[in-house]
Amino acid sequence: MPMSHALIVSLKRMSALLRAVHRAAGVGTHRLSVTYLRDGDTLWHACNVEGPVLDDDSEDPDLHHVAMLLLRTALNGGMAVVVLRTPLAGGRTVVRIWRVHDLVAYPLTAGESFNAYCVGPAGELQGPEPGTEYHDAPTLNV
Repeated sequence: MPMSHALIVSLKRMSALLRAVHRAAGVGTHRLSVTYLRDGDTLWHACNVEGPVLDDDSEDPDLHHVAMLLLRTALNGGMAVVVLRTPLAGGRTVVRIWRVHDLVAYPLTAGESFNAYCVGPAGELQGPEPGTEYHDAPTLNV
């Protein structure tokens, strides 16, 4: 049975989004995690990525799982949170975060990212992890 036009368009948009994240990551190995949220359900998966170019022939099942979580934002609604962790010299890590709705990525500022990861539901400080720096996520050119 042939794929629907909407599914083909969504697959192309998901691929473009992943390519844009790889470009934003830059050279090196990074940790990419995606959390998909819908109607109280939460699905999460992570993979290592090599920036700045996405390997179109990757057989990495973790990357495929991450891609499918992003695709759900177009097919099932809901939201995904994309977190890119980049290791730096001296054990430091830079964190950049995007919210994704319908395969459109909305970058978070450093402050928004810090609040998302380090402030608990009652407003208490829960971090940051030692050596973690929160940076503004760039706008992704998709």
